[in-house]
Amino acid sequence: MRYAQVVSAGHSEIVEAADTPPGAGEVRVRTLASGICSSEAPAWARHEGAPLRLGHELTGEIEAVGPGVYGWSAGDRVTGFASPAFADVVNTPAAALLPVPANVPAVAALGEPLACVVEALTRCPSAAGRRVAVVGLGFMGLIAVQAVAEAGPVRLIGVDPLPHVRDLALALGAGEVCTPEEAAGLAGSFDVVVEFTGKAAGLKLAGDLVTRHGTLCVAGYHHDGPRELDVELWYRGVTIVNGFSGERRRTMAALREGLRLMADRRLTLEPLITHTVSLDDVDRGFGYLADRPAGFVKCVVTPE
Repeated sequence: MRYAQVVSAGHSEIVEAADTPPGAGEVRVRTLASGICSSEAPAWARHEGAPLRLGHELTGEIEAVGPGVYGWSAGDRVTGFASPAFADVVNTPAAALLPVPANVPAVAALGEPLACVVEALTRCPSAAGRRVAVVGLGFMGLIAVQAVAEAGPVRLIGVDPLPHVRDLALALGAGEVCTPEEAAGLAGSFDVVVEFTGKAAGLKLAGDLVTRHGTLCVAGYHHDGPRELDVELWYRGVTIVNGFSGERRRTMAALREGLRLMADRRLTLEPLITHTVSLDDVDRGFGYLADRPAGFVKCVVTPE
């Protein structure tokens, strides 16, 4: 097998190693796609010390099953929770995986981020009949737009400064889109606001958009410093929800629901996968996160 490991800030190397058989309860998965996630960008860009392996958004094909694993066979396509996933082969617990729907290409079946989005939305009141805003139309935000649209809101708006992602949001189910500057004029207009920017300014705007006794879901990955929430949110009776869960039972249930939406052709990642790189070029893929080339939404590592 081959795997990538970060050896210094912004620099990875490829290591050759022998395959290891899956242990009890595990399966060995041949990687078909592994998403590059912004949550790991700081670890890649600032790395010091011992080599570090990254990657946690896996789709692959089972090569072998370990003792005590039932119901899975070689050749089954799977997605779910596995780390470190920037590798040709990954051993992972079978209980952390679900089958990829037959109609979904492997490159667009990244289960971990799909589960994170669906879990965040389950923390909120149902979007049915409500006014909903999604602030931040990156990869996760564009998944959320589709899941919210399927629930039947009376109003669904996507907010982002980039024109190409606003266009994607409209194509994927948003009723309207606007820039953050335009959204500032909509303060207090939404029953549910889901924030995916990961930035202080985006979180502030999301809070401003929530109506009295509405819900603010903080689902963005905030890793670059402390955040402040205006006490006015309390005076307006706003419920603040943490969109993240580290509980596998919940995230597996969310993944199951997300894959159902994919199988029913109600949600797709295909137009969101805008860039691919090989394992040898994983550093170039991380560079896309920083440089944001024209049209960029998501980069995935693929075998070729």
